[in-house]
Amino acid sequence: MKKCLVSVLLILLAVSFMGVVSAANVEIPENIKGRTLRMALVKEWGTGTHMITHINGTRAEAEKYGIDLSVIDANNNLAKMSDAIDNAVSNKMDAILISHGKAPALKDAVIRALKAGIPVIVFDNDFDVPYEIHQGKLVSLDQYDLMMGLLSQMSLVQELDGSGNVIYNRVANVPPTDKRHRIWQGGILPTYPGIKVVNTIDQGTDNPMPKAQSALETLLTSRNDIDAVYAVWDEYAKGFYNAIVASGKTIPLYSVDISDQDLAMMQEHPEIWRSSAAVDPTIVGQVQIRLALKAIAGEKIPRYYSLKPVLVHVDDLPSKEEKRVSMADLADYYDGWGYTTDFLEDWMIALEESVN
Repeated sequence: MKKCLVSVLLILLAVSFMGVVSAANVEIPENIKGRTLRMALVKEWGTGTHMITHINGTRAEAEKYGIDLSVIDANNNLAKMSDAIDNAVSNKMDAILISHGKAPALKDAVIRALKAGIPVIVFDNDFDVPYEIHQGKLVSLDQYDLMMGLLSQMSLVQELDGSGNVIYNRVANVPPTDKRHRIWQGGILPTYPGIKVVNTIDQGTDNPMPKAQSALETLLTSRNDIDAVYAVWDEYAKGFYNAIVASGKTIPLYSVDISDQDLAMMQEHPEIWRSSAAVDPTIVGQVQIRLALKAIAGEKIPRYYSLKPVLVHVDDLPSKEEKRVSMADLADYYDGWGYTTDFLEDWMIALEESVN
């Protein structure tokens, strides 16, 4: 028995040693080996839990590989975003990461970057650029907004048993919210005719939370037949939540995106804020850095890629008395939160080991 045990241990040690040797023999691409890469992250805005988490996740992933990352917060100024992209080109950055923005305002700057041979990894936006210009170095990354729309909207349908009066939130002409709306308009409403939209609220993207609260408060004073409220974006959801709580009514709320503040509200009134579909913004940063590295290495990258969302449902979480849950805690309740292996190559692990 002891001999058998020793044999098994020797085999395990041999396999482990082979794995170490194999990892050590991984070749880091010539375009990357021995270099300190420089990247720019250009964001339309950088405030709020979601955006801060995205920035921190991108920085942490960059640090693994010894990348010098510059973060530019345009503070909702599209001209500043465009200038930041041009500055990154002038400074010969190795890659440019973009978060949000409006395509018409940024397209020319993005084209200049691509013509300079700089990979551009875009989150929550897209640019209609022909292959002759981007040469396989442009990625449009999203949170699988179509699926987030479906997950959150089906949560509403299921809890209403397919029938009820709904106040709906639309934010038009914004790529991610437009995708979520397509599922509602083209899939949910035709499939579940018992779901009736009695009012639609769209207050744009500029400081929408208080506007959403005021709009819903007005509606709730005049109507007593509302069965649910749907928010296509959690900034609206927070305003809707405040309005529902102030009304003294119990109206279920369903949404997209998540933050620490959202989670606190959900736990405070689980009978109101029921669920929200979301992608961990940390993962967005991880994937943007890895795609940029692959592009610099000359490896093939996808033109489009959608991350995998989860439905954060208040029934899955502990009560507020048991534990106050933050975004960092969601990995304890949902697979695919906090870390992903998407686009993680063996040579990236070797690169990380070489700089740490």
